[in-house]
Amino acid sequence: MNKKTNNRIFKIPELPYLELKYSNTFFECSQKHYHNMLCILGLKKGSAKIMINDEQIVLRENKLVIINPNEVHYSILDEITQDYYVVYIDRTWYQNLQKHIFKIEQLISLPNEIVDLDICSSFFDLFEYLYENNDVIEKELKLFEFLKHILNNAFFDNKVLEVNKTTQIAKEFKEYIENNISSKLTLTEISNALGYSPYHIIRICNQNFGLSANAYIVNKRVHRAKKLICDGIDISQAAREVGFYDQSHLTNVFKKVFALTPKAYQNDIQNSITRENNNE
Repeated sequence: MNKKTNNRIFKIPELPYLELKYSNTFFECSQKHYHNMLCILGLKKGSAKIMINDEQIVLRENKLVIINPNEVHYSILDEITQDYYVVYIDRTWYQNLQKHIFKIEQLISLPNEIVDLDICSSFFDLFEYLYENNDVIEKELKLFEFLKHILNNAFFDNKVLEVNKTTQIAKEFKEYIENNISSKLTLTEISNALGYSPYHIIRICNQNFGLSANAYIVNKRVHRAKKLICDGIDISQAAREVGFYDQSHLTNVFKKVFALTPKAYQNDIQNSITRENNNE
């Protein structure tokens, strides 16, 4: 990894379920949000606070922090840090992997903290191997082995994630938002469409998603915009398609959730494609 490269995203076109992030220093994500991904965080020096489901977890050297799919979180810079690594893994891919290993349908919840020198060292080695110009199948095999090692330990804790266990009202709310993401939604409009009071919807969102109704909608919009930008859609068009007022509004939210601008993310995706093409 070129240490002069700061706060950058890297993707491997042949492995679309995977995304890497490296920063010289830790960049905090100040807005409460969640991802439909498994996030593995490593830091070589210093510390930062990660709030996961309102519980404080400290990320520091010789320790990994794992954020399971749909766990509400945000982060706070704690002190001077150095070399921050993140691996993002698509939830569906991760769930299929663990299903093949354990023959169960439930999504296994990994511990939010892993204090193990060998696993930490393996994580940084894995990151470097994924980043470098290595055979794609070998990259997958190393990722399999790393996750299998963590999963084998977590499986015996018998803790699963209930990511789809929501009330009927929450399901209706989620479906309505997904179908009307480009609209300028209001709570009154949503409540009228679903036939529930605004206060009931507010309570249901907090109980089922761990976010306010507005925060849930914004979270959906910014993740949809990120996917569109990754697919090559112009940033201003992506902002309109997911219901942001304009590109500036999207940029403001994007920075709070992903700790970089949409333009920087777009450039990183394009650079990843160029880099992979040059390595062929």
